[in-house]
Amino acid sequence: MTDHSLSGLAPEFLWTIVIVSAAILANIAITAVLRGRSWLSRETKLRAAVFWRNFSLLIALIALIFTWQAELRAAALSLAALSVAVVLVGKEMFTSVLGYIHRTTSGSFGFGDVIEINNIKGEVIDQTLLSTTVLEMSEEHLFTGKVVQFPNSFYITHAMKNHSRLGDYQLGMVIIPLAAGGDIEAAQRVLAEVAISVCSEYVAPAHAALRELEGEQFIVMPSAEPRVSIRLGDGGRATLLLRFPCPASQRTRTEQELLTKYLAGMRSANPA
Repeated sequence: MTDHSLSGLAPEFLWTIVIVSAAILANIAITAVLRGRSWLSRETKLRAAVFWRNFSLLIALIALIFTWQAELRAAALSLAALSVAVVLVGKEMFTSVLGYIHRTTSGSFGFGDVIEINNIKGEVIDQTLLSTTVLEMSEEHLFTGKVVQFPNSFYITHAMKNHSRLGDYQLGMVIIPLAAGGDIEAAQRVLAEVAISVCSEYVAPAHAALRELEGEQFIVMPSAEPRVSIRLGDGGRATLLLRFPCPASQRTRTEQELLTKYLAGMRSANPA
């Protein structure tokens, strides 16, 4: 590249430095302001930080496109051979942006909610125009210590579950396989008694949350009362399914308490 061409690009480089610096400084300032607002909840701070970061990045991107529009036009003409790759990448980016818009407008979840999509389960901690970041959780609702990031295009191509839709309370599920030839009625009775003793204080607030969601979505929600069902598998093998209410933050502890007391109750019912 000649000195003349470099000098011709000097204004673009200068404006690029100014735009990028302004975006970085704006995000630093916003983060500092939010950090000082101790009365705001963690979810509110996360939501505000992500919104203003994405907004500033979008403005910076638009400004950079206008700054380099002549060079981008020339580059596009000279890189015709890469048009297929550009189309594929552009499609993925466009789908991810659509997924972000869909998630934002639908209000399907918020920061701090536990979601599950495409075999990924975790607590939402960050989201950009192109991707979402979660703290991974196991099937037992325990944090694994891993951070997982997936493209927002998943919201368009995969079904999503929100395990926190009821707010502070939710309905959990425990599956207990029974030994062949076991006393199904006794196991069902013990499990029901244990569920009532452990979850009785959670029924009323969970019921209120269900009724609130029922009014918002115009749907009929299930009862918050603990319920034991029987499922028959291959060879007539029975399995007990317990649906129970619990605080969202204590699901694992409640599940473990249910299992521990169920096993103790079965030992008492069958001492031999």
